[in-house]
Parts: sequence; structure tokens; C-alpha cells
Amino acid sequence: MDGDPQAGNIIFQLAVLVILTAINAFFSGSEMAVVSVNKIKIRNLAESGNRKAKMVESLTEDSTKFLSTIQVAITLAGFASSAFAANSISQVLGAKLSELGIPYSLSISNVIITIILAYFNLVFGELVPKRIALQFSEAFSLLCVSPIWTLSKILSPFIKLLSVSTNGFLKLIGLHHDRLEQDVSEEEIKSMLETGTETGVFNDIEKEMITSIFSFDDKKVREVMVTRQDMVAVDINEPVNDYIDEILESHHNRIPVYEENIDNIVGILCMKDYVIAAKSAGSFYKVDIRKLLKKPFIATEMQKTDAVFKEMQESGEKLAIVVDEYGGVSGMLTMEDLVEEIVGDIRDEYDEEEQDIKKLSEDVYELEGGTLISDINEELHMHITSECDTLSGYMIELLDYIPKSKNLPINVSDKEADYVICAMEDRVISKVKLTKKPEEPEPDNDEELL
Repeated sequence: MDGDPQAGNIIFQLAVLVILTAINAFFSGSEMAVVSVNKIKIRNLAESGNRKAKMVESLTEDSTKFLSTIQVAITLAGFASSAFAANSISQVLGAKLSELGIPYSLSISNVIITIILAYFNLVFGELVPKRIALQFSEAFSLLCVSPIWTLSKILSPFIKLLSVSTNGFLKLIGLHHDRLEQDVSEEEIKSMLETGTETGVFNDIEKEMITSIFSFDDKKVREVMVTRQDMVAVDINEPVNDYIDEILESHHNRIPVYEENIDNIVGILCMKDYVIAAKSAGSFYKVDIRKLLKKPFIATEMQKTDAVFKEMQESGEKLAIVVDEYGGVSGMLTMEDLVEEIVGDIRDEYDEEEQDIKKLSEDVYELEGGTLISDINEELHMHITSECDTLSGYMIELLDYIPKSKNLPINVSDKEADYVICAMEDRVISKVKLTKKPEEPEPDNDEELL
């Protein structure tokens, strides 16, 4: 007994639709794979001689040609499956509905087949292959590139027409196709860095260093310099025996030298040169440091750290004297200070452990006068706003005068904390006790209405 010819015809028609859906899936996945592939990996593969990687790189460079090829293939596959379903399966279903006495059977069957076909095309022809392509973008792009490359050659005249039409319309509305791909922003890289840290691509140290590089160009010299009061400097007119112990005990390689006052820096003394000269002279006290001085490198406190870093790197300078807008010395900056902004503290055997903010008890802290306001806000979750950079300057700003050591301790307050000025060095506040005030509860909305 012969089989049902109509059943065999339906199976053939379904097989054709599956093939057309598979073609749609292949090109949808190819589009996602090539667009999302890691371009650096593909470039490295291409440079190592991988022919398919070179083809992928070529496709990504000519995005209009690539997208046109993909869209032509997807559109043709979609049209073919819709037309085939409308002319075959929907007619069979319409006949079955008509036998049941259902009116408008052919129209209803067309709607039913279209909905079913759209569902399968979206799930198996679009969403599933694109998800797979995202997870295996490199392998998928290398797999699909040869068929796409061949198809682009076959469809070249038609694709050329599409490209010219697309670029012409973009120019007409004021968009040039060369500007469609935007540069990767800093925020996008930070987002990728967060994702890479979560997935284990970057460890915490790598993440911290990369993040520090991004913030490096946002900082100004005055935020990272050694302040004036913390500088070790010598007066050229003083006898050597007055400062020799101080500069040797500082373990610094370079010492600023001034004449009469520290705002008049006349040179930088390199301690290696000093030791060599002392050996030749037979004594530390017989060296004329005037002959050893090198011209100071000057930076302003408002310069960006990355600009100063580049200048010092190009000139080979290891120390910069920092001046304010009036030409007075604000402090000094070393190459080590700049590098530490990226890699963190670099300590040697002579560095003393410094702790600018020391917790004494709950909400009570002891702070160095030179502690940056930005560090206090960050670590203590405060919101101090001041024209000064350091706590010492902020205390003087609140007092509106420079206190004297004999009058200490002095109490001062703002809306977030109570301060006790405990110690001073010359005219600079060196030690402050900070007690945070309890946070005031936010007013209830109902109370505000009353």
C-alpha cells in the first residue's frame, strides 16, 4: 500500500523551512560574532599568518560591505521562508480548515503559519545563534568568514549599490560613515575592567593600577607633592656642619638648596656628587656645594600630574620644585611621588610608616595637619569643602587666623565634626583630633508637609 503523498510533501516542505531557518541562523550568528570579536586577538592571529583572521580583520574594517552582505543573505532567507510557507503549508492548513467549515480559512491559515514561522525564526534563527556567537565569537567568526567572503564577492555589484546608497543617505542627513564607529570611552574600559575582575581575567592589583592610570591625568601637582613644611632643604650660606647631619639622616638623594629664604631655590644638590666630592676633599666639611648644584626643574602646583611626569621623563629630571601662582615655593615633587600614584606606595628600608589618619575610638580620630581634605572625605565619609588642600589650611580657614602654640589646644567645629588643634610646628598645624558628630536623621516627608 502506497504512503500518503500529501504527508511526504509536508515533510519535504518542513525540511526546506528548517534549512532556510538554519541559513538565517548562520548569518545572524556571523553578524554578532564578527561585530563582537576581540579585535586585538584577531589582529595577533592575522600577524601570525592566520588567513581566516586576516579575512575577519578585513571585514571589520569595511563594516558597510560586511553588514550589507549579511543583511542581503538574511533578507533573502526570510523572504524565501515566508513565501514558501505561504504557498505550501498555509494552503494545506487552509484546506483542512475549509473542510471543517471555518470561514476565511485561507486567511486564518496564513496568520497562523506566519506567527509560528516568526516564532521559530526569532528563537532559532536569531536569538539562539546570536547568544552562541557572543560566547564563542572568535571561533564562530573564523568559521563563518569564508562563506561570507565568498558571498560578498558574488553579490559585489548589488552590495556596491547598497553601500553607495547608504553612504549617500548618511551624508544627506549630515552623518559621515567614517564617524559612525565611536572611540572606546574611558567609562567603557572601566566597565570592561569590572567585568574582567569579576570573571578572573584581572586580579585586584591589576584593577587598582589600571584605575590609577585613569585618575592620574585628573590630579594636579599640589595633590601629590611634598609640602613646603615637609621639605628637607638647606641654606647655601650656612656652614656645612650646621646641616650635614640633617641631610645625611634624611636619606634623600637630592636636596633643594636655597639662598636667604626657601622661596629662592638656587639649585639641587645630588648626594652622590656630594659624597664623591667629600672623598676627594678628605672631609664632608671641606666641600663647596656651590660647584655641585644643578639647575632646579620648576613645576606649578596647578599643572596636571601626567604633563609634569612626561616633562620630567623626557628631561631625565628626578625632582621638581613646585611653585604657586606668585612664584613662591609650595613644595617639591619627585619622580617616585608620581610613580606611586599609579603603583601605590614604594617603601624602602629608610621609609617610616606614616599614618595620616589614626582611629582612636568610635568616631574619634587623630590626624596629621598635612592630611589632604580629599583623603579625609574619602576615608571618613565626610563632605568638607574648602579652598585649602590640607587639614591644617582648613583649620586656619575656620579660625580665620593663625593660632600660636602657647594657646593650644584650640577647639573649632563645623557641621560634621568637632576639632581640637593639638600641636603646631612653626606656623603650621601638625596634629588635630577629630570627633565626628552624629548624623542627623533625614526629615520625614510627612513632617515636611506639616
